[in-house]
Formats: sequence, structure tokens, C-alpha cells
Amino acid sequence: MTTFSILSNVLPDPNYKIGIAGESLSTGSSGPGFASVKLTNDQKMMVTRTNSQRLIARSIAGQKWRVDINYHPMTRDEFEPVYTFLLQKKGPLTPFFISLPQYRVSRNTAWDTNFVTKTFSYGGGTPNAYQFTTTAGGTAGTSVLKLNVGEHPQYTGEDYSSASSPELKTPRAGDMITIDASAHKKAYLITGVETFANYRTGQTIMPSGHRDIKLTVSPPFVKNVAHPATVQFSNPLIKVVQPKPIAEYSLNTDNLYSFSLRLEEYL
Repeated sequence: MTTFSILSNVLPDPNYKIGIAGESLSTGSSGPGFASVKLTNDQKMMVTRTNSQRLIARSIAGQKWRVDINYHPMTRDEFEPVYTFLLQKKGPLTPFFISLPQYRVSRNTAWDTNFVTKTFSYGGGTPNAYQFTTTAGGTAGTSVLKLNVGEHPQYTGEDYSSASSPELKTPRAGDMITIDASAHKKAYLITGVETFANYRTGQTIMPSGHRDIKLTVSPPFVKNVAHPATVQFSNPLIKVVQPKPIAEYSLNTDNLYSFSLRLEEYL
């Protein structure tokens, strides 16, 4: 007899398989991969022009990510793990997580290599090969966060004081991160990375050992980021819901299922 504690809370795909009871199971059904993924930066803006054609723009609401997923025609064995998972979540009533293939790894392979070969400590907890700790908290409404990537003795770190190599082992603009996912339910895209030798005027980073990096993200932080806080770089999961409790499909004469999915970030 096999028992399990909780149902899976990640949309089934080839990296997140699901068992017949709905539990996460490495030998279970994977569901299909995505045929296409559309990510929308949903940021409401009000834009007006004066009679002199000067532009006035302002944000009138918070930001969220919208995700549209299309699947290739599926067999029933491919379709049912996804469809029954969504039915169990009851539309907007129960949030769950999705892993977007374009953000599973960094654009910089050298940065990902560090994840495999080094470990990092955060807050005195167990070292984790995919997380870092903040060295200074971020404030809600701001977009900058500073991290130390060499504070644990198991990690030799990179000396970012060299102008010839500071970008070799840093994340890249376009990478996605999440922060303390249990309490801070927001995904951010990195828009800039600064080091001791590569920084904006007036933004010099001068840490001990030159192993700090500064991230600029979008959107701005929706809540304060504590110090220390765990930052997830490898395979960040976006917390989402189905905005409508409708999950419909079509079945063709070849007994193949056609299905698409619209999701919104859950905050």
C-alpha cells in the first residue's frame, strides 16, 4: 500500500508527473508538453494627451502575468492528467503552480553550472544549490535587490572586481526569479545585473570580497523583501489560477483532444 500526503499542485508536464490519485509521482503520467506559450505583462496604464500633445501616463493598477498555453492534439492518456488536474482545482478557487519551459534555466549556462557544482547557505538553513540569500532587503515599490553569492564557505564565489570577467557567472536580463514563494507570491523578470566592475553611475557596489551582485527587476516589488530572503533562480514556479471555471475541449474523428488554457498570476 502506498500513501501520500498532498495532491500535486504543479500543472502536469514532462517535468512534473502525476499519479492516478492526483499526487506528485516521478513514475506517473506526465501529460503533454506545451505546443506554445504566450506570456503577457498585464499592467494597466492610463494614457492621455493634452491639447499641446504632451503625453501624460500613469499606472492605475498593479501588475500580473497572464499565461496562455496551447497543446498539440493529444491522445486521451496525454489529455486526462491535465484536464482532471484542472477540474480538481475548481477554476479560480484553488491556485496552483506552473513551470514555464523558457525560464527553467538561466540564459547564462555558466550561471547554471554554478548551481550544479556549488552550494549556498541562507539564513543558517540547509544549503540549497538553487537559491541565494539577500544581503539587503528590498522595499515595496522599488526594483533593486542586492545579493551575496559567496558568503558560504562551501562556495568559493566569483571575484566580480575584474572588469574582464564579471559577467561570466551572473544571471542574465530576461531570467525569471521568485522570492520566498511561500509568502511572497510574485514572479519577477530580471532587467539588469550590476557587479563591482559593471555598474551604473552613482550605483557603485563595494562589498567585502567583491562578490555581491545587484539585480533590477520588473515589475517593482509588490511587498517588502526581508533580509535574509530566499531567491529562486532555477526553475521558478509561477502561482496561477484559472480566471474562469470553464475547461472545455474538442475531440476529432481521430480521437485526438484539442485543448488550450488561460491562466492568471495569483497574488
